[in-house]
Amino acid sequence: MFKYFLMGGNDGRESPAPSPWPWSRVLIDLAVHGGAIALGAAVAFVQGLEPLALAFFGIARVAYVAYVSVELRAQSARLGLEARELAEQRHKSFHCRALRFQNVDGIAFMALCVASSRTMPWQGWEWAFIGAGALLVLGGVGVKAWAVRCLGLDSYTWHDFFVPKEKFEPCRTGPYRWFSDPMYTLGYLQAYGFALVFGSWHGLAAAIFSQACILLVNEFVEKPHFRRLCAAEIKPAESP
Repeated sequence: MFKYFLMGGNDGRESPAPSPWPWSRVLIDLAVHGGAIALGAAVAFVQGLEPLALAFFGIARVAYVAYVSVELRAQSARLGLEARELAEQRHKSFHCRALRFQNVDGIAFMALCVASSRTMPWQGWEWAFIGAGALLVLGGVGVKAWAVRCLGLDSYTWHDFFVPKEKFEPCRTGPYRWFSDPMYTLGYLQAYGFALVFGSWHGLAAAIFSQACILLVNEFVEKPHFRRLCAAEIKPAESP
């Protein structure tokens, strides 16, 4: 998700083999996602719970954005001041928690779209709405996947906030040749697409709110961090 990926190699050391997930993480993930799916299904399919669906989405989105913002600002301040092993461990923990928040946010958004479906005046135009929405979904997912392919998978969970690269260069390939923020602009088309597919006014408003939130994170958290990286050479501290 990091708007500008800072290209560079590693320090020549091989990364340790990934360890299996501990049972505690598996159980927590099952509980979090299972609970979110159960709540999402309830607010989506039980009549009269549309306000609860809206509240579920609002809380999930704000929680995700707040967690990411607080963690990344704190990590940006200590970038390069701790050993690489510790920085990688911090990113591993952040990666796990951020994806939980992100997945719950996605579940809440879809639940809201279903709960408030067919609220747009689409009578007689159903297939036009669904077709346009499907195109937006394909376009948004395609752009986001293209950007991640150019940046590397770790960019999706802000790895550059944790472990600095040896050389800092903004990515200028793929969609970054034409757009400075493809993940946060065109990469959000799928949110509007899902709202159109379900004919949901609340879903459309939620898509606007979601994109506005992540653009604020980009403006006040990511861009200052990126400018700092470009202004000075930062390397991770060596282990004692």
